[in-house]
Amino acid sequence: MINTVNLEKNGVTTFILNSCKSLRKEHVDIDIAATNTVSTDINNFLKENHISYIKLPDRKKSQIKYVHFLVKILKQNNYDVVHIHGNSTTMSIELLAAKIANIPVRVAHSHNTITEHPLINKILRPFFNILVNGRVACNKEAGKWLFKNKTFLVIKNGIFFDKYTFNLTKRENFRQKFNLKKTDILLGHVGLFNYQKNQEFLIDLIKQLDEKYKLVLIGEGNLYNEFLQTVKDKKLEKRIMTIGAVSNVPDYLAAMDIFVLPSRFEGQPFVIIEALASGLPCIISAKVPKEIDITGNCNFVPLEINDWVSSVRNTKIDDRSLRSIDNQKKLKQKGYDASESGHILKDYYGSLYYKE
Repeated sequence: MINTVNLEKNGVTTFILNSCKSLRKEHVDIDIAATNTVSTDINNFLKENHISYIKLPDRKKSQIKYVHFLVKILKQNNYDVVHIHGNSTTMSIELLAAKIANIPVRVAHSHNTITEHPLINKILRPFFNILVNGRVACNKEAGKWLFKNKTFLVIKNGIFFDKYTFNLTKRENFRQKFNLKKTDILLGHVGLFNYQKNQEFLIDLIKQLDEKYKLVLIGEGNLYNEFLQTVKDKKLEKRIMTIGAVSNVPDYLAAMDIFVLPSRFEGQPFVIIEALASGLPCIISAKVPKEIDITGNCNFVPLEINDWVSSVRNTKIDDRSLRSIDNQKKLKQKGYDASESGHILKDYYGSLYYKE
């Protein structure tokens, strides 16, 4: 598995780790490669599941050095499959290394519906189509975006449900930690602080809402410090809480009343599956694909403050325990159970391997 972004707390990493855990139960040997030094939490996860980690050279600094190193590693380990995770034809870099190393199965996995490099994406497409022989996507839109009219396999961004079952004790403990009153309504957000996730929109939203509305944000990223400064400048520190990256997201979800995702664009956000599994109603940017509304608890709203204020005020907060159980049943029926992904991937890899 090669991650073209950092192996850290983000949606692509969550998919990779969940899938690898499931694949290990199918007796598949796996190495994961990315360019960053992984956190203690991720390192412990890899050790527990007997997965090796390979740190690659910086992909952006020197692509020649990157490809040379990758070819060397791929040849040394004699892999049957290379599965690359990204969102554009720039995955041609890894596909080329795999082709040079004579890897029989070369899978590209589309995790989004947009790229920051549209011109390069267009230029590389002919090479991409020659080099790739396995195509996977997180949903239909992401697959059509990257693979056009080619056939691809959809593997949904599944989770391990038992972690997300609503827990009243955890809810009360964490709300106490935040010094929340019973009448307070806590909005929650999980995601990297960057342009895509659009967290600054939530500052304006809280400003327009009554004092009883509070906001908690989980995650880090390149715009994290800028966000903190804006909160401070607008004197909203008592109403907006930032937690940073954590390993116990389900506990914080239990404390929330409404999940909010004001993204400018998305593929298939993991956090919505997690929020739904914990029984949360979700208010989501209208830019997010509608197929994420598996349970009927999502409200897609244009990125206009007045529309979001109205949506927050009109969202019903009812029995989380029943909703969590009901939502998990619906999510499992629709294929969002991460424990199934290993079996699906193993069969897919096998079909491509013997085809070659």
